[in-house]
Amino acid sequence: MTSLIAAFLALMFVVNLAKLVLSQNEHICLPVPRDALGTLQSRGPRGPSGKRGIPGPQGTQGAKGNPGPPGQCQCDLSEVVELKKRLDRLDRLHEAVREELCLAGVKSGKVRDDEMTASSINKQDYSAHEGRLDGERFWAPQSSKYQTPGEWLQVDFRTPTKMTGVVTQGGGGSWVTKFKTSFGNSTNQLQVIEDVDGNDMIFQGNTDGTNHVQNISPNPIRATYFKIIIVNFHGGIVLRLDYLTC
Repeated sequence: MTSLIAAFLALMFVVNLAKLVLSQNEHICLPVPRDALGTLQSRGPRGPSGKRGIPGPQGTQGAKGNPGPPGQCQCDLSEVVELKKRLDRLDRLHEAVREELCLAGVKSGKVRDDEMTASSINKQDYSAHEGRLDGERFWAPQSSKYQTPGEWLQVDFRTPTKMTGVVTQGGGGSWVTKFKTSFGNSTNQLQVIEDVDGNDMIFQGNTDGTNHVQNISPNPIRATYFKIIIVNFHGGIVLRLDYLTC
């Protein structure tokens, strides 16, 4: 486990370093060479210089010509595009490693069925405890509230536990697209994660019913209860999840 954590931290360093390099190189522009008349020259290799001829007589000074068109800039971003592709691959690897090391136990079953509750449920097959990441079923509220923002799914970790984020997933043809997260050590005193302006932070959820989406909290949070509150959805409210501890 120690070696896996070390590999995870090393991967985080590489991703952040690549993002820094990308930000410094994204707007590099190279001037397009032009000849004396302002005509674009080719960018092929330059040949060897020819033998210098005998100097000719000095001619008379000609009339001043009109100003040429303004120069242009050609951005050579091929290396930046390749760096972005590599960074995307590193981000995907980073997320996979994070999930492997950091899931809080909802998916694995460490969190018991009675430790998952919801605002309402749609029959027994869509109970709160069915809302486990990658589970065969999922949580959905009762049919009359299937398309009602404000429904929620809550996990009780029994003791204060440090969380760094949440992984969400939809199911079938429905998924949650936006949500808020609240936390606390008592169900009567939960507070919503806020942004820098003091407003409720809205997290961007899923775009399909299968893939995982990770959302990282601005700061690690230590609490006993964590609740997802639905803000928007596609099709209807369907949710599977797990939390991240690192």
